[in-house]
Formats: sequence, C-alpha cells, structure tokens
Amino acid sequence: MSNYRLKGASGPVTNETFSLREKTLIGRADDCDLRIDAEGAAPHHAEIRETGAGLVLMSLNPEAETLLNGAAVDHARLASGDEIRIANCRWVLQAPGLRPEKVLTSEALKPRRSLVPWLITAGLLAAAGLAWYRGLLPF
Repeated sequence: MSNYRLKGASGPVTNETFSLREKTLIGRADDCDLRIDAEGAAPHHAEIRETGAGLVLMSLNPEAETLLNGAAVDHARLASGDEIRIANCRWVLQAPGLRPEKVLTSEALKPRRSLVPWLITAGLLAAAGLAWYRGLLPF
C-alpha cells in the first residue's frame, strides 16, 4: 500500500491520523478498520480501496450520507487533499510528498498584491484631511 493516510479534521477524530490499507472499511461496526462512534454513521458506512488508477471511495449504505469535498457520493476517485465527511467526522486525505491538486491551480499560483501601497495612500490622505481640518493647509 502507498503512504496514503487520513488526517482527522473535525469531530471525535480531530488530529488523529489513520494509515490506509489496500482496502479500508469505515463505520461503527467492530470489524471496521477505521471505527467511528458517531450518530449518523452506518455499521459499514464506506470503503476506501486502492486500485491501479489510485484510491476510490465507495459508499456502502445508500441511506447513510458520504460526502467528498462537500458533495454526496456513491463512488468517486480520490486525490491528495480531498475532504471526506461521514456523520460529524471529517478527514483530509494526505499523500506524503504530494501536493494537493487544489493547491496547484492557476488561481493559487498567482502572486498576491501587496496592501502596503494602499495603506500608505490611506495614511497620507488621512494626514492631509486632519491637517486641513485643523487649518494647517492654506486651501
């Protein structure tokens, strides 16, 4: 198995890390690899399986909601940085050495504009307004 793991982001799994196997069963049942004791979680809720094409998340219970990046899914491919939510538990998929695809978007790579010129301009305008108000300016 590759070095994929789930990092708990909210609920009772916060800050816990779970290493994934070739097949990782998630749910409330005692035979689950990743056992969660949360209301709304099914005994066998979901499964993460490694395939030749990567990781796949499968919902095992149609009445229990499995969310991937905020959208309900029955079956979906996973990528580093994806967020999985079951009941009140939320995890982020981590692959050591791989940056999440979301971080690599063109929007994320754009340099941010500095606020310094705007702050200097605002300060100069405020100083000029105060000087004018106190009668220190001839106009």
